Amino acid sequence: MRARRTAPDIAADRAPLWKRLAWLAAIWATSVLALGVVAYGLRLWLKA
Repeated sequence: MRARRTAPDIAADRAPLWKRLAWLAAIWATSVLALGVVAYGLRLWLKA
């Protein structure tokens, strides 16, 4: 059985802050882009 991990052990496994923020920004930008594509598609569909 594995011993319970402490906070310093868990913090040491984390990626650097800049990398976590870059992932957050990338996911946010992708979701905004996807929303824009869907909105544009709906706009074209409703004008037809």
